Amino acid sequence: MKRRFSMTMILAMTCILALAGCSGGNSAEPSGTTQPAQETGSSGTQEAGGNLRVIWWGNQDRHNLTSEVLDLYSKANPGVTFTPEYQGFDGYYQKLTLLAASNNMPDVFQFYVGASDANQFVDKGLVEPLDGYIEKGLIDVSEIGESTLSGGKGSDGKMYGIPLGVNARVMIVDPAAYEKAGLTVPENGYANWEALYEDLKKLKETTGAYGADDLFNIAFTLPYYARQFDQTVNAEDTGIGFDEKLYTDFFTYRQEWAKEGLIPKMDASMSVKNPEESFLVKGQSAVMVGYTNQYPGIAKAAARPLKMILMPGPNSEKAMDVRPGLHFSIAANSANKETAAKFISYFINDVEANKVLNANRGMPISSTVRAALMEQFEPEMKDVADYMEIVAEHSGPLDPPAPAGATEIDTLMIDLEQQIMYDQISIQDAYEKLQKDAAAIVAKHKQ
Repeated sequence: MKRRFSMTMILAMTCILALAGCSGGNSAEPSGTTQPAQETGSSGTQEAGGNLRVIWWGNQDRHNLTSEVLDLYSKANPGVTFTPEYQGFDGYYQKLTLLAASNNMPDVFQFYVGASDANQFVDKGLVEPLDGYIEKGLIDVSEIGESTLSGGKGSDGKMYGIPLGVNARVMIVDPAAYEKAGLTVPENGYANWEALYEDLKKLKETTGAYGADDLFNIAFTLPYYARQFDQTVNAEDTGIGFDEKLYTDFFTYRQEWAKEGLIPKMDASMSVKNPEESFLVKGQSAVMVGYTNQYPGIAKAAARPLKMILMPGPNSEKAMDVRPGLHFSIAANSANKETAAKFISYFINDVEANKVLNANRGMPISSTVRAALMEQFEPEMKDVADYMEIVAEHSGPLDPPAPAGATEIDTLMIDLEQQIMYDQISIQDAYEKLQKDAAAIVAKHKQ
């Protein structure tokens, strides 16, 4: 589980970004300093020289694979070198904020356009729009669907990130635990949360610990849960797009299931730092939720057969979505924008590079790349490919990008989440405070 910012840190970051936003321009047209072009190896395009600073987050496997691809690109393009920077997710956006404040943003950075942590960088003009680079063919998106690309657009309709893969939410279950409990895994997912609740009581007896890992982390599950009832987490005018009943039902599930020991209490959940350390992996639960790109690592860490099913209903078909796993973006003040654009194009389209990456950041977005990789996929990754086909037929459109102020609202929601789960505030009082403070945050950002 991700470590959360304090409100003080968020406010400090906002102040820093306010200063940093004055330091770089923001143009929709390609710009930047280039050097004499050199022929590439496999891409067949002209590549300008220069050193690219590239930053990303992930585990050691991602670091190794990405570094190998950087080396491949440099060998094919002798004029291009890289300065890689990488770390785990914890502290990533704080680091990016400090880099922005010192006018030292990397040329290319891993991002998630539309997330509240990312929006502040876009709003301050620190992220380069990529539409002009696409129009000139520097970033080839000819084999990428419009719905996939749309996930990289900001609220102004401009493209601020190129998806590096697509993911979907997934419920991961342990078939052996189900069999031992005398249960059948629902092939098409649970019809409702109550049906899952009944099975978790039996699965808890089987594992001797929990029925499931934490299923109700608000950053992961609340957006899905809201979509089940035609609501959203964020709203442009009011800050939050869900009513009190939905909020109450969500946290009532979470409180009651935790009290019954069907899922871990919050302190135990927060001790899990990554999916490979989950209670499911340790055999102490039989169900967990996550994203599809996490499944191969979870399955390997568990060292036993697991299975993916759709998230619980009702209305899972409109609540599920196919989303960009991550994006690569370019800094607005980069001196190597065209070089950066061509590298991003290579990263998503080159077959040999993607054979190395092996869908680490989600299922490849290029149809040619996907077809080429199917032959080399290990069984767990083939399972992901099959599952993504199912989700594509049972999903709705993405939610609109989070509005200005969403970062502060998310932080408020996380603070209230902890207060609720530690019995420091009632759900009703928490919703009242959230509704009032979220509206105030939106009003402040509209001034």
